[in-house]
Formats: sequence, C-alpha cells, structure tokens
Amino acid sequence: MRRLLLAIAIALPGLLVVPLAASAASTPARIVDCAGTPPWCFSPNPIQITVGSTVTWTNATGPTHTATSDTGAWTTGSIAPGTTSAAVTFPTAGTFPYHCAIHPSMTGTVIVSAAAAPSSPPVRGLASGGGGPQLPIGAALLLLGVGLLAARGVRRNRPHGAGEGIDKLPHQ
Repeated sequence: MRRLLLAIAIALPGLLVVPLAASAASTPARIVDCAGTPPWCFSPNPIQITVGSTVTWTNATGPTHTATSDTGAWTTGSIAPGTTSAAVTFPTAGTFPYHCAIHPSMTGTVIVSAAAAPSSPPVRGLASGGGGPQLPIGAALLLLGVGLLAARGVRRNRPHGAGEGIDKLPHQ
C-alpha cells in the first residue's frame, strides 16, 4: 500500500504540470468592443506567457484591426472581422507593448517570462475574474486527498502485532 501511495505521490506532480505546460504553448487573445475611447480593446491585457509560447488574436468587432509591435519587431497584418491572426511566437523574455496600426489608441502588452508562469486564461467574453483551477488539476488534488485519507484510515485500523498496544487500556 505504501508503495502505491509513493508511486501516486511521484506521478501526481507530473500530471499537474502537463496541462499547465500544454496551455502555455498557445494563448488566444481577442479584439473586443469595450466601453470608452477607443471603442475597441485587446483582451486580455496584459497577456502573460512563457518563453517560446505563441499568441493569436481573434477580431470580434466590426472593423479590421492589427496587433503590431511598438518596435516593429512583429505584426499580425490585417485581421478582418471574425477571423484569427497567424500565431506570433515570443522566443525571449521581456515586456512587449503593441498597438493596432489602424487605430493607434488601441494598445496592449505581452509579458513573456522565462520561468513557468500562469498563462493568460482563455477569453470567455468580457467578464473578468477567476474560475478556479482547471479540471485536471482539481481532479488530481481530489484524488490525492482521497488517497491520503484512505492511507490514514488503513494505518489506524490495521491489526496490532504481538505485544503492541497491550500496555495501554482503552480508557487511559
């Protein structure tokens, strides 16, 4: 039983890391209608990714937009309404401001970290806020908790060996 629990304890961190690594590889962003001036904006803003990750932008508005690096290092080109840009890869860590070349008051930032950091959550509309851990992480944590409780119960209910526990009476 202990070997099984040890194997689970060793394998569990790997199961937790795989979904996070996979989600860091490609991050979606959107161009959306927003209140105020300008009437459109990038979401999420800032985008947080790790080195080597890619970002794509989907235009969810009426007019055409771009996502263009402030330094001219990269551009998505024109993104027509309802379409998604080609992926832009970020091979180095840093902070990369960008804007829409057609609407220069639309600005955003991509923050690229060298260490494993949380990627931007998938865009689910204009609402902000967290939704808790992803299902694989939550399921893995639940399994770990059940396994630990089961191990504790097995340890408590195991029969005593010869001579164990004889010196103590239940009422002491």
